Amino acid sequence: MINIVKMSFAGLLLLAFSAGARAEDKYGQLAKEITDAGSEVQGKKIAIIPFSYADGRAGATKDGSVISERLSIKMINMHKFEIIERSVLDKVMNELKLQSSGMIDASSAQQLGKVLGVEAIITGTLVETSNGQIEVNARLIKTQTAQAIGASQVTLDKNWIGDASTAPQAVYQQPVYQQPEVQQPQKSAAPRVRGEYEYGYFDVLGGMGYQTTTLKWDASLGGAQLQNLVTSGVGPVGFRVGGYGKGAIGGDFEFSVSKHYVDAQRVQVNGTSSYVNVPAGYIDATSMGLSGDLLLRTMTKAQFYLGVGLGMTINNIKSSSIKNIHGTLLNETGVGFTFRVPIGIRFNMDNTTFFIEGRIEANAASFNRGSATEINNVTFVGTRGVFGVGTKF
Repeated sequence: MINIVKMSFAGLLLLAFSAGARAEDKYGQLAKEITDAGSEVQGKKIAIIPFSYADGRAGATKDGSVISERLSIKMINMHKFEIIERSVLDKVMNELKLQSSGMIDASSAQQLGKVLGVEAIITGTLVETSNGQIEVNARLIKTQTAQAIGASQVTLDKNWIGDASTAPQAVYQQPVYQQPEVQQPQKSAAPRVRGEYEYGYFDVLGGMGYQTTTLKWDASLGGAQLQNLVTSGVGPVGFRVGGYGKGAIGGDFEFSVSKHYVDAQRVQVNGTSSYVNVPAGYIDATSMGLSGDLLLRTMTKAQFYLGVGLGMTINNIKSSSIKNIHGTLLNETGVGFTFRVPIGIRFNMDNTTFFIEGRIEANAASFNRGSATEINNVTFVGTRGVFGVGTKF
């Protein structure tokens, strides 16, 4: 008789263990099928939204929270995705005024993707069956396209205390688990949602164009002036950082280098009938500049813009024939100022941006030939075509 009791007790334990294992396997099955379907987003961030009943019953939030938490634990232990912590998810959904349930539409999915930086979300609905079990219908949705890329369906035993339609959510204590230290976004405010045309950019740029040069000698040399010297222009070559807010006004800062080289020609002196022959390289200047632009754009996909810019330049001025007071060829450095008017069009494609721009610009600099009392001025004026490509942020 004792042996029969022992065997019966052992059988009951085995049945209880098997039932628990089957329940555990259901969550594992759910996690595995979703993970296999999401191979294209594995290794990236995802969020698991609490499930809700398909019939929309009021107050039935506890069952969805329990199932989503258990599914979260399974998926965290699989190490296939970075799972956004529940407290962070709840905070962002409250700020975006989104319903904390499986009823997430395409627009809401895209909003969550932008704010949380997640590639996909897991959401779904629950159906209560006639035998008291719960049918779980889960879907894996890409946030960028709102396309469902995977699904799984399992039927679970309800083995927790409380009725979904009446029990307050506070009765359920969520499982505590330790996320990696790098994922602690709950300590800072949720990122602000940017508008469609709100972005920053970093560009690498290059260009060339046509210029003329005006050279004004010091009064001690008779105030001679050479105007409209035909000048080859190379550059600018450099980079710039800028951006736009929600409106049409934006700006940028640019660091670039330009080349100015006077060609061989015959020009008038002081605008009179007197001519002189100017050799090639009469003025050979390299300008390194730091400048900024105030921009006004159109709020369209292809953004036309117009601006005005100011900046400072450091100019190394050489000459093939002008000599300093020591009898050697001119090689001096002087400070200058630049003014320009940029007109262009910018195209944005996902995280890439590129532009084509025409600009009218002037760069005025001063130099001397080694004498403290002599100051000479050189001004480069012309138009340039500039193009560039960069990244948005």
